[in-house]
Amino acid sequence: MQDQTCVVTVTYGERTHLLAEVLRAAFRCGAACAVVVDNGTPGPAQEALAKLREEFGADALHIVRLAQNEGSAGGFHAGLAHAAGLCDMRFIWVLDDDNVPETDALPVLLDRWKRLGADESNAMMSFRVDKRQYRKVLDRKTLHWVEPGAFFDFNLAHLWNGGKRKATTREDCFELGVAAYGGFWFARSWLDRITLPPRHYHLYFDDYAFSQQIPAAGGHIWLCPDSRLRDIDESWRANRKAIHPWLDPKTEERRVFCTIRNRLWLERSLATSPFLHRLNMALYLLVKVIAPNLGTMLARPGSAPAFLRRVRLIRRAFHAGLA
Repeated sequence: MQDQTCVVTVTYGERTHLLAEVLRAAFRCGAACAVVVDNGTPGPAQEALAKLREEFGADALHIVRLAQNEGSAGGFHAGLAHAAGLCDMRFIWVLDDDNVPETDALPVLLDRWKRLGADESNAMMSFRVDKRQYRKVLDRKTLHWVEPGAFFDFNLAHLWNGGKRKATTREDCFELGVAAYGGFWFARSWLDRITLPPRHYHLYFDDYAFSQQIPAAGGHIWLCPDSRLRDIDESWRANRKAIHPWLDPKTEERRVFCTIRNRLWLERSLATSPFLHRLNMALYLLVKVIAPNLGTMLARPGSAPAFLRRVRLIRRAFHAGLA
């Protein structure tokens, strides 16, 4: 009883078939209850959620209904606020509605947490194979964090400051500076000490704004490679080899806008050199976005107008993030 974990997740649209697989796997590996935020789903999805509540029981599955989709920020804000009141739960395990845990994912987290000293200041992170940033942590042994002065981890200062910081390792785990929602496991008591995800972010990096408060308050976040999650829905960023997602006409404009604006909100609060930060922004746009993709965009028939629209969208996002 003393180590009970509550899953918190958010679903939207017609995704209850994915959510059902996630919940069944989470309960199989030891979760005691789950809080599901219904982020403005349509009628058929609400009916499917009601059936899931019957399947697992009202005590095990809590459903928080939002009248409209408030994005990941509003959804997880509501879910974590509800979980904060579940005093019989000691831990929170945040999952996306398409993160399916392996059978031992939760027991492994608890085991590593105990090996790290059973200290509630330590938070844990399950490993998602699809997440490039976590694969880089394992391959390069570098710290994943929001580096002051960098823009999306691009930092010209690496030419003279020795490059990216190395990650601290303990008990086969790697320390992180920030964590995404999917797989983030921490003591419920943290919700009495830090603020909930910022609703005004709507989409993207609200998880980083939330999680970075733990290291800032003297805690630690540890990536546990042996606690694995399997994503069963492909991310919109997955096709980066074809064209940068900011320029891809198939990418929703709001996704591009919120990604850039919110990253700037996050980075500006940490930048120690505004000049270096803006220089890194300009170089990132030139080297990572425009130069590698200009030929591909212009070679497509009738693509010039779409390219110009995306450039104007990116400009608006930068203006909003820097305003």
